[in-house]
Amino acid sequence: MGNLAVVEQAARAYPALLPLVVVSIALTLWAGERRHWLRATATGILGLMVCFFYVASPARALPSAGGTGSLAASTRAGATAATATGGAPADLSPVGTSMNGAIHALLEPRRFSSAVRLHPRFPQDFPIPKAFRLESNSGGIYGGVLTVRFRFTGEASNAVCDLRMLGRRSGWDVEILAPHRMIFRKDGREVEAWFSFPAHSVVLDIPDAR
Repeated sequence: MGNLAVVEQAARAYPALLPLVVVSIALTLWAGERRHWLRATATGILGLMVCFFYVASPARALPSAGGTGSLAASTRAGATAATATGGAPADLSPVGTSMNGAIHALLEPRRFSSAVRLHPRFPQDFPIPKAFRLESNSGGIYGGVLTVRFRFTGEASNAVCDLRMLGRRSGWDVEILAPHRMIFRKDGREVEAWFSFPAHSVVLDIPDAR
């Protein structure tokens, strides 16, 4: 009776899995009766693999209908409260739901973060060597410290020299504070460069000029 209860629970939890199990068992028994041991073994292993991938599929991690309804209801309630007060509720943090049901915190309002394109406040006249590849950048849209991270190829000393040389050619004054740190100044603006030689990366910090 205990085994039957386990089977019943499994069938209710995974209704689409029951036909696969039945077909797999039937094919395995059919091959075994005809002494096709290789086919029987292969069919049994294939059936187990199909069952495993079905159970472990990310689609099984989706929340149930009740959980989804509760989340949607709470989201609608939060949106209604934000609309009524003219902004986001103070006791709620912005969240987003991805395709697989996971909930992630959204970016703060009026903030920019990207690994594809530069921040709109990044100085357009600041040179970027060809060996540099944008990895990430973030900061406020209208103010605050802007942080940009690049990865570079080749020797670290060459990357430092290229950035220093291109900065001077573009009219930036360069102050060398250490082999891994430089400050660029131009028209009251500053760009601080921090190199990490083992990581082959450089971080540019751009403080708010206001």
